[in-house]
Formats: sequence, C-alpha cells, structure tokens
Amino acid sequence: MACSAPHHGLHVWQVDLDDPHARADECAQVLDAGERARADRFAFAPLRRRYLAAHAALRGILGLSLGRAPDAIALRTDANGKPRLADAPRPLRFNLSHSAGMALVAVSWRHEVGIDLERWSEPAHLMAMVSRYFSALEKDAFWTLPDEQRVRGFHRWWTLKEACLKATGVGLRFPLDAFSVEFRPQFRPRLLDGPSTMQGLQLWSLDVPGAGWSAALAWAQPGAGGTRPAPAVRQWSWQGWRI
Repeated sequence: MACSAPHHGLHVWQVDLDDPHARADECAQVLDAGERARADRFAFAPLRRRYLAAHAALRGILGLSLGRAPDAIALRTDANGKPRLADAPRPLRFNLSHSAGMALVAVSWRHEVGIDLERWSEPAHLMAMVSRYFSALEKDAFWTLPDEQRVRGFHRWWTLKEACLKATGVGLRFPLDAFSVEFRPQFRPRLLDGPSTMQGLQLWSLDVPGAGWSAALAWAQPGAGGTRPAPAVRQWSWQGWRI
C-alpha cells in the first residue's frame, strides 16, 4: 500500500544500517548490477554491508511509496548524476544520505528534495576549512559562535549546504562559498543568498537520536509561503521489508 502524504507529500525515513535483519545477501538481491559491483569494491566488510543496506532500504521505501516490491524499483541517473526513478507513473523525487551506521531517505511528491547526514568529527583543519569554504556572511556568523558550539555549528553548516546542493542536483561541483545559509543553532535555517536555482528552498535541521550527529533537509517547493514544521522522521523497519 502506498504511504500517505503528510506535509504535502514530504517524507523522511531513518534507517539502521547495522540492524541484524538487514542481511547483506537479501539486500544485494534487490539492487542492480552496477550497485552490486560498487559494493564489491569496498575493502572492508562492514562498509560493504552498510552500502548494501542503505541502497536496499531506499528501494524498499520507494516501493512502499509506489505500492511496488523493492526489487521492482528501477533507477537511472540524470545528466547531473542524480538518481531518478526509471519508470515512475507519478513524479516521485527522493534523496539518500548515509554516514557510519545510519541512513536517511527523503521522498517528495513533485518537488525536488535533498538530504544530508553526518557523524561528527573534529577535523584537524576545521578552521582552515571555514576560511576556505565558508562565504563571507558565513565566516562572520561562525566566529560569533562560542568555542563549545563550533564543532556542532560546522556540521550543521555542512549538512545544510549539502542538502541545498543535492536538492538542486548540482552536487559539490558548485562552489560552497557561492551561496550562504543561516546555520547557527539559535536561528531557523534558511537560505540567505544564492543563485536563482536555489531560491524558494525550504531548509530544516533534523533531529536524529544520539549525540554527535547532524542532519539537514532542503525541499524545493515553488511558491510556498511562510514556514512549515520539519517533517517527522519515521523509523524504517527491516522486518518483512521485502513483502
């Protein structure tokens, strides 16, 4: 049965990639040959297993949305390399992000969507990355953060930026300092300035369980006025997922 459409057709799912029910052999069976080949190139078994689980869950979630079995979902990539449904009867847009043992999948009817998830790290060159990749507006904002908020602020900035780029389909080929977002924890995330392709993006920072994670969602809904609450994050269940 196809899922309902809260928030005008915007859904977010959280996936546990280390769930014992996410068996690698079953996950591999619903993927295409190219995905299985990419999985086989991972040198470490846990990375291979998580890759298989993330991409199998994506097919399961798309199947749930369309009323199809996961192995009946065919994907292609567009000119920018963004995955698309190969033969969808309705305009379903989606995006996947995974980090460590967790994945997030965003699904939207009609409107482009981008999602990003990051496990925190403390990069040795964090300050150099701020100087190199932040826009002038963002640098000024970053230096107003107390020291204890800077690691969180950096990852909140990173996920918001990635979500914007993924929603517009351009990826990291577009310069990170060519647009600006409000990323400080005390303010609502929003686009401050950027190219016409990003105008109208709605941004959210998402709450995910556990400390040391950041996640963000960007949704391109033309003409949307005001602000909307962030969509609830649903938990994906691996039990019976191939039915």
